[in-house]
Amino acid sequence: MTAFLALLRRDLKVASRNAIPLLLGTLTQPILVVLVFGNILPRLHLVADEFRTVMVPGLMSITMMMAGVQGVLMPLTIDLSGSREVDERLLAPISVLGVAIEKVVAGAIHAAVAGLTALPAMMLLMHRVTGVEVHPRWAALLPLVVLCGLLSAAFGLTIGSQVQPRFSGLLFAVILGPMMLFGCAYYPWTGLAVIGPLQYVFLLNPLVFMSESMRLAVTPDVAHMPAPLLLGGTVGFAALFTLLGARSFEKRTIL
Repeated sequence: MTAFLALLRRDLKVASRNAIPLLLGTLTQPILVVLVFGNILPRLHLVADEFRTVMVPGLMSITMMMAGVQGVLMPLTIDLSGSREVDERLLAPISVLGVAIEKVVAGAIHAAVAGLTALPAMMLLMHRVTGVEVHPRWAALLPLVVLCGLLSAAFGLTIGSQVQPRFSGLLFAVILGPMMLFGCAYYPWTGLAVIGPLQYVFLLNPLVFMSESMRLAVTPDVAHMPAPLLLGGTVGFAALFTLLGARSFEKRTIL
């Protein structure tokens, strides 16, 4: 446990030194989306009031997914590069699984901070716009943010340990891009009932459960996925990606 905490402290210290660039890189997209769709277009009467309310928790989930993936993927790319900096971690009195879990925890903290920072930033941009019904339930929001952070970081560990570093840039276009569009960030999952059984195909996307979790906690008046289903999906995907990521990480690190 001492080695685990030492590694975690080291990663958090490194991240704190680059906190501003990391937050800027993570928050730029959602802030621009809110500025256009949550502020400018509503003033032009081109966006319905309901869309703004639905959009806020969805953008929180996207922010956390991007932050969690980047918080694990970028350091992992460096660790597994030709310099093999990961070998220094493996020399610590901690198992390979412990090193993998530490990366997930560090990435989850990054994702949680980004998500909780995005919410007030988005509300500030829309404070003069009427029709936005955002009423965070903090007792539900804080644990769900932690859980969603773990999911996003575990997903980052999975794809980061399976894809060669030179292809990491393609992940955002090939994997994360479609995930965002079909992750119920801009529309509630319950509304997909209009497309019939295809609604359940969306459940293969882990971002759906993150978006619905934030919708439950931030905009509880908006229709959202039943709590048992979204909790089961979020926990299930987090556990699955942690297991897959840890195994892939072990294969990549042990020569």
